[in-house]
Amino acid sequence: MGFETVIASEVKIERNIPPVGEYVFQLMPGAEERPNKFNGVTELNLSAAVAEGDHQGKRVFWTYPDPTAKNKKGEPLSFSSQAMKKLEIAIGVDSLPGETFPEYFRRVGAQNVRFGAEMLPNKYVKDGKEIEGDPKFGIFTVKAAA
Repeated sequence: MGFETVIASEVKIERNIPPVGEYVFQLMPGAEERPNKFNGVTELNLSAAVAEGDHQGKRVFWTYPDPTAKNKKGEPLSFSSQAMKKLEIAIGVDSLPGETFPEYFRRVGAQNVRFGAEMLPNKYVKDGKEIEGDPKFGIFTVKAAA
């Protein structure tokens, strides 16, 4: 029996994302810059794993857009540099003179640094309907890990 009863098209991948709530995260190595395929803006991609509790090991991914770029409305994305600086402060390891944020996050990502942050609800409207997506990492909720 076994394989004959499992229909491939009916199997859905389980999301391994922590639910909405506050967590202690450990920054993972491998900060990477690449262009966003939808708008062409270069982004810094980071990831972290939940470091403690029932959801330990679950990974989260988030991006910071290039702070010198502009969005579709022509507004600067300067909030990004503020969010990255807030994460640097929460991590508690100072950047080196002349170090860029991508260089900084690659360096500290290898040091098993921890920080606190929240996973936030992700509600949006599509085709006139409110949809609840997977929780998202709150880039402005970061704080020092207790």
